[in-house]
Amino acid sequence: MIAESAGSLPDGPEVGGATRSPWRRGLCPGRTYNRPMTGSRYASVFDVAVVGRAAVGLATGLALARAGLRVAMVGPDAAGAETARSAPGQPGAAGFVAASPHAAGDWDNRVFALSPSSRALLESLGAWQAMDAERIAPVHDMRIWPEAADGPSSAFAPKAIHFSAWQAGIDALAWIVENRNLTRALAQACRFAGFATFDSPLSALDLEGDPAAARLVLGDGRTLKARLVVGADGASSRVRELAGIAGSLTDYPQRAVVANFDTSLPHRDCAYQWFGAHGILALLPLPAGTGHAQPSASAAAPTAVPTGRCSIVWSAPHALADELLALEPADLAARVEAVSGGALGRMTPIGPAAGWPLRLGKVDSLVARRVALVGDAAHVVHPLAGQGMNLGFGDVQVLADTLRGREAPRDPGELLLLRRYERSRAEPVLAMRLATDGLQKLFDTGSTLSQGPFGAPLAALRGLGWRAVASSGLLRRLLVSQAVR
Repeated sequence: MIAESAGSLPDGPEVGGATRSPWRRGLCPGRTYNRPMTGSRYASVFDVAVVGRAAVGLATGLALARAGLRVAMVGPDAAGAETARSAPGQPGAAGFVAASPHAAGDWDNRVFALSPSSRALLESLGAWQAMDAERIAPVHDMRIWPEAADGPSSAFAPKAIHFSAWQAGIDALAWIVENRNLTRALAQACRFAGFATFDSPLSALDLEGDPAAARLVLGDGRTLKARLVVGADGASSRVRELAGIAGSLTDYPQRAVVANFDTSLPHRDCAYQWFGAHGILALLPLPAGTGHAQPSASAAAPTAVPTGRCSIVWSAPHALADELLALEPADLAARVEAVSGGALGRMTPIGPAAGWPLRLGKVDSLVARRVALVGDAAHVVHPLAGQGMNLGFGDVQVLADTLRGREAPRDPGELLLLRRYERSRAEPVLAMRLATDGLQKLFDTGSTLSQGPFGAPLAALRGLGWRAVASSGLLRRLLVSQAVR
């Protein structure tokens, strides 16, 4: 089978312009890597070609290299493209619209809540150590409410569900990391690893011409061969399309609005979340300033400086999202204060807000002959649980373990082998999709279902489930154990 973007499959130069290198030690302990050296050509077939150089793709390349496979990375440089992607007011991948996050002292308004298992993977790849530790915030507690807060004191009302890292016996529930910090660290680890890198996007994929390898044709006409092609190229995956793997993307009736704020009250390493008619609002901790009062040059009274910093993710109905994105930053801060009941005090914006559409993505299969999908190419979930990136890193870990555990001469692109990976990921991916999609629908009080004859039973179900979780330490510990895996 040959799939391509347009016209016949070109016979471009075989891996021209790739890099090969002498041996040197890299970031990952106990493994030898290559330093890139231009002007060489690869004569042999790669074990793996990873298409997609954002966080999940970069982690895939590193993990598979540690599994003893020869890796090529394919696609534009996501870390280097951050500045261009975040040009003010311009949409980027997946409809993301952002202001430039590169001014001194500014914060990336796209953040991830990384689980302990994701941190362990990044540490094993040498990437966690390469991140700026001063821009990472632990989450030791999480408090969730079923509706908007009524006032400053409501943040501590008994109806809140409280998750605690201490009660779960772990160091932290999660760590809040900026996309830019994460991607640059992974890219740095990959540079030390010395992968062959092709900056051009994938144009066509031949899975039938050579029984021993797939042939990739790039947008600039170059070609390369690999025994396994990993699609880590996002929700609109080109690899998935060319491999003939069916999938669907369904829009939620919401958009995500994100922004960063300084706060007058400390977050104390706690994340906050509210469900209600306004949508779903989450306040995620960011590393804070000193929190001390500074003397004013023009007055005897001290001038207070922020004692906290947070990032918000507001999954709002479309009309409300448009309204929020049109507000002046100070007015948006006032709206967040109102919905959160002033849980973090006075909020001062750090830069403008950004927004992107929310979708549910499903595929018929995670694998095909000589193809495996990871990350958003394999599944897209609602961000209400903050588990999208963690699911992707889970894919990376399981795929690497599967290929590392194969019999030595076995082809890494063999379909029966790849089915092991697919079976291992089926349960956690399905569970997270059902949980996030179910919660979104259950708490979408503006939906047709909630407004119809099932509105009252749904409200009763919401209340019953909420009280059960809020009053049961065992249930909360079980939920935490699932979330941090």
